[in-house]
Amino acid sequence: MEDITLRKAVEFAISVEQMGNEIYDRLARRFKDDEEISKVFAVLAKDELLHEKQLKTLLESVPAEEPQGYAEKYGYLRAMSLSEFFTSREGLTRSLEEVKTRQDALQRAFELERSALGYYQALKEVLGENEVLDSIIKMEREHMVSVMRYMVTGAKMRGLGDKVPQNQA
Repeated sequence: MEDITLRKAVEFAISVEQMGNEIYDRLARRFKDDEEISKVFAVLAKDELLHEKQLKTLLESVPAEEPQGYAEKYGYLRAMSLSEFFTSREGLTRSLEEVKTRQDALQRAFELERSALGYYQALKEVLGENEVLDSIIKMEREHMVSVMRYMVTGAKMRGLGDKVPQNQA
């Protein structure tokens, strides 16, 4: 992402969601003998498709010209796009063959959600208030919390479409 424009930044976010969907789908199939963990990854894969659609909607509204103050905020957004998770062998591009246990897989999911959240927060600094992006950020936070809760307690994973009473979440 050398010459990052706002459009390229949103396109990058779309590609991250597409890769996330693929990663989660592959993990769901890999852990198919463990129904519960397979379902966790199937839910995440489905939710990544929703994020992709939302980001495509966001892309349609991105102005042709860069917003005022973009140059100052560009550095932070670029740094987040070049974060170790997105670019290093230990990050997003790391082979799924290295994921051996359900704990490894959940840790990978947590890292992906945390990195995506950081990137979307940087994108929000450039875009400003945006209902679509705010919704995605909220969902990424929920994913992080849900994955961590599952890692620590074995709690059930719920999809974004599932309505859960607040006292049971």
